[in-house]
Amino acid sequence: MRAWVLAFAVVAAAGGIAGCNDDKVAGGGTPAGSATTSAAAAGGGAQTTVAAPVTTAPTRNDANVDARDFQQGDKYYFQSPTGNIMCGIIDDKNFGTGCQLEHASVVPSQLSDCGTRPNRAVAAEVNGGAAKFLCLNQGVFVGSPTDGTNKGGGKVLQYGQTLIVRGTACTSTQTGIRCDAGGHGFLIAADQQQLF
Repeated sequence: MRAWVLAFAVVAAAGGIAGCNDDKVAGGGTPAGSATTSAAAAGGGAQTTVAAPVTTAPTRNDANVDARDFQQGDKYYFQSPTGNIMCGIIDDKNFGTGCQLEHASVVPSQLSDCGTRPNRAVAAEVNGGAAKFLCLNQGVFVGSPTDGTNKGGGKVLQYGQTLIVRGTACTSTQTGIRCDAGGHGFLIAADQQQLF
């Protein structure tokens, strides 16, 4: 009986390992939920990062903050509790929903020179049914300061909070900010970026 249970566990584990998806992860396109090794943007050393698993997108019932608290004109801006991730729900002819990093320790392979160029920010955006990485030279997704300082970024979206505006949902987690729109989106943090 013990041998049968052990054999079942091995088969189940192998089946879980064999599963794959088309998610894109900074550092080489490794599927979500598996470990990746990426060269750090600064210092050139290898750094291990673990991509967060892609889960079901939030629904409008998952919103637990009032979007009006994040509104600046006709746009919505927020930042992570650390202040390293600044995001905007812009939805104009040029930009959709995106987040940019003040500091990135891992840079997506598609933006290989972004971390080495001065005044460049690693960013991710979902717009028009597709998600992509961007290398920005200005604060596209950075709102005006809201805390009496000169640092922009908008109001803090605390861990566990989900903001939903016009069908786009962004959630703040301890592993980064995740935004979903129309079945596509991204997860962004200093040490990992993922498109789905």
